[in-house]
Amino acid sequence: MKTVKAITLILSSVVLGACTAETQIIPQQVKIEQLQHNWKLTHVDNIQLATVINSTLMIDPTNKSTGNLGCNNFVGTAEFSDNQLRISKMANTRKMCDELKNGVEMDVTSVLSDWSNVMVDNDSLIIGNNKHSLTYQLIK
Repeated sequence: MKTVKAITLILSSVVLGACTAETQIIPQQVKIEQLQHNWKLTHVDNIQLATVINSTLMIDPTNKSTGNLGCNNFVGTAEFSDNQLRISKMANTRKMCDELKNGVEMDVTSVLSDWSNVMVDNDSLIIGNNKHSLTYQLIK
């Protein structure tokens, strides 16, 4: 009886393993309308931000983009193509920022101002390039 259970367990594992080996993950196609909301930055490179940092991103239906980089405000135009986003013609204020906020600003600016990959998952927006990943939460 133990041998039958063992054989059944092994066969089940092989069959399930074969099924998962054939499963392909297809990247979700993002539409610009999914990005046209208010977002709050919660993580940079999977590290949760301190509560003193209030970095936001807002993309309106005309693709005008505004927000806060961490200390300074910005404005620009969202361009979107093939699941990639960039904020072109970005202009921002030039306030003096503490070291923590300045570091976040540099990371956010480098991701938003260059073509970066975009993924939307429920109420989360992830924008990343080969240097940094930004995770935003939808502001309701």
